[in-house]
Amino acid sequence: MKSKIDNRKSKIPLILASASPRRAQLLSEAGITFTVIVSPNHEPERKPAAIPTDLWPMCLAYMKATAVQRKLGTRNSNPKTPTILAADTIVVAGTAPHERILNKARDRAHARQILQSLQGQTHRVITGICLLQASGGGERVRLASATALCRIRKKSRAWLEDYLDSGLWRGKAGAYGIQDAHDPFVDLLAGDFSTVVGLPMPLVQSELASFQKD
Repeated sequence: MKSKIDNRKSKIPLILASASPRRAQLLSEAGITFTVIVSPNHEPERKPAAIPTDLWPMCLAYMKATAVQRKLGTRNSNPKTPTILAADTIVVAGTAPHERILNKARDRAHARQILQSLQGQTHRVITGICLLQASGGGERVRLASATALCRIRKKSRAWLEDYLDSGLWRGKAGAYGIQDAHDPFVDLLAGDFSTVVGLPMPLVQSELASFQKD
């Protein structure tokens, strides 16, 4: 996949505020150079009721980006001040007012519960991104998100237990990775594949190109 931008020639370094190897791989495959600084931010366990579900991933991404900025320290308006890219993905089952955000599984039993509840159902995967750069005494921020609809196919109990044995459910919203299983969970996808993986690359490329021109 060819990137819309070639930041290898850019004077502005890019930092990925994520420990996710999947997000790093997507950026690398797009030809975007970056360094990784893992955000020390600890995500809230619950979404505040006042924040709409669709905005929550962008809020989480902003928290991660600002945590990395604090880690780097306050910067001035130096043109080489890095751009920080953070992202967060949530899985939303059901529809308002009865929708539920499915967080990362706490353990194997919780992963089984999540996956059983998703089988045969369509859910939303929302990935929010934040681009942040210190500027003078303040900061420049751009927030955006992408949504995909996924339907999980029904699996046998034996197949599900084998998947749980693999440990691939760990650290993933909804307890599954669309890119992991040779016999995939998802039998319907409306939206970009990379949104479900955890970094919507068409959106990232467009927003990053615009952000670095501003």
